[in-house]
Amino acid sequence: MNVTYKNTKNIAILLAAYNAEKYLAEQIDSLLTQTNSDWTLYIRNDGSKDNTSKIISDYCEKYSNIIEIDKGGINLGCRNNFFRLLEVVDSEYYMFCDADDVWLPNKIEISFNRVLELEIKYPNIPILAHSDAIICDNKLNVISESFWKSTGINPEKFVKYNYICICCTVGGAKSIFNKKVKEFIFPLENNTLIFDYWIAIKVAKHGIISVIDIPLIKYRQHENNLLGVTVGKGNSFLNKLRNAKSLFKQYREESNKLKTIGYGSFTKYLFYKAIVIYKIRFQK
Repeated sequence: MNVTYKNTKNIAILLAAYNAEKYLAEQIDSLLTQTNSDWTLYIRNDGSKDNTSKIISDYCEKYSNIIEIDKGGINLGCRNNFFRLLEVVDSEYYMFCDADDVWLPNKIEISFNRVLELEIKYPNIPILAHSDAIICDNKLNVISESFWKSTGINPEKFVKYNYICICCTVGGAKSIFNKKVKEFIFPLENNTLIFDYWIAIKVAKHGIISVIDIPLIKYRQHENNLLGVTVGKGNSFLNKLRNAKSLFKQYREESNKLKTIGYGSFTKYLFYKAIVIYKIRFQK
């Protein structure tokens, strides 16, 4: 039976760590300097081989609002590590946290206030709010002041279900969501979609996604990133045109994954893909 951790604060921050010794302390320190302190940090070490375990233990001993779950637990992988945290922690609100980012001091305050405002207007429905990010190198030197601007994406255009399945701008570490969202996440009907993509799809279908159009985290790009971002020439239309064959193959694979959750045919996928491309390229 799963052990349930009842959060005595409003917000549960869920941090999935794997071989994170290089950046973990800096990330946790950025949480400790937040302007909103109404949170508990839950960390799960995913079978790290480095000094991650000791770093976590040191912080847990020093701070009562930092809790490790599944100490000595097996490796589940990034996706299932986050879902394990979400499964066993009971809270009114949730925020995911990557071990190698740095949160700006007002990230929790701004994000939490947005959800509270929306809940007054839209009571008893799933609500998720997400922000922009500053893209940095491994030493936190700024590559781009805005991920959304660097990619030419206006996330306000892609908050509805048919669009967010094609163009998901919601990043787990940039999000906050209420407890109602959790009701639609489990059981996991799909074992391939990335955790934040899965959650965004569920919220888009059953609730509201809100955009906070300012960066609230420093997203660190380095050699061990599970998922990086492409900016500049690598994201240009000409570059994508040169790789049209591989892109079509990628589109087919993406469509097949979406079919498993009932999205629809490849024709539907291409239809909305074309609209998304038009919105990004010609409606900036």
